[in-house]
Amino acid sequence: MVVLVILAGGASRRFGRDKCTYEYRGKRLIDYVIEAGNELGAKIVIAAGRNAAFYQGEEVIEDSDRFSGPLAAVDTATRRFEEELVFAPCDTPFIKPTVFEKLISADAPLAVWVFPNGRVESTIFKARPQNVSVALDLLAQHKRRRVDDLFRIVATKFLSVVKHGISPKWVHNINTPRDLETETEATGEIFVEDYLISWDVPPLIKWLRNGDVEALRGEFLRYVEVGLLSMAAHAAKDLSHVGKGYAVLAEAIYGAVEVNKRTMRGN
Repeated sequence: MVVLVILAGGASRRFGRDKCTYEYRGKRLIDYVIEAGNELGAKIVIAAGRNAAFYQGEEVIEDSDRFSGPLAAVDTATRRFEEELVFAPCDTPFIKPTVFEKLISADAPLAVWVFPNGRVESTIFKARPQNVSVALDLLAQHKRRRVDDLFRIVATKFLSVVKHGISPKWVHNINTPRDLETETEATGEIFVEDYLISWDVPPLIKWLRNGDVEALRGEFLRYVEVGLLSMAAHAAKDLSHVGKGYAVLAEAIYGAVEVNKRTMRGN
């Protein structure tokens, strides 16, 4: 049994109302994600956070009080379930079961999708609970809040959407109602093969525990070398504590890996 945890606790500020329960072509946005999970044969749970009242009669899990944002749901799910977990946000109505199937088949404790421009889609991933609990404890201790930090600590298979024939539209979230009628574009093709990253001692841990800046620089360079640019930006942001130039570099990389939307023809 696989458990699909649907992330549905966001404030939906850009959307103007709750996204998950917004109706598109006769269904709530979250229903499309539920259907993909059902086709997979997964147990479905909703991490609703502040929005639990919207899901009366559906299985809902609460947010962990150790974190905020998606990591709070990840923390709860990994402590409640022993089965392999897959995570996805409620606002990905074009998601297909194969997105989850490929993640589950990846031979690593964590697996996550990467756009061709090197951007990691950090809210759609696979996790084995027994492999991430210690990492979550460390992140809580140091008051870290990014899901991406898990990929920096635990052995992770980064999967190329190009290699597996996954449309970027299937794994990109909706921010406004207009986005439902757009196509998704990630310009540039620098990440087109899967890549496993595993550390003897993760550089992020060396930095958090001992202030090892050189380890962090090495992590940054490895991500750049293999084309995981959004991961490089996260490392550069941590390095900004030792040099303002890294902060500028981080923001430049974040801008470079934006995923754009264009209006679909014929819709």
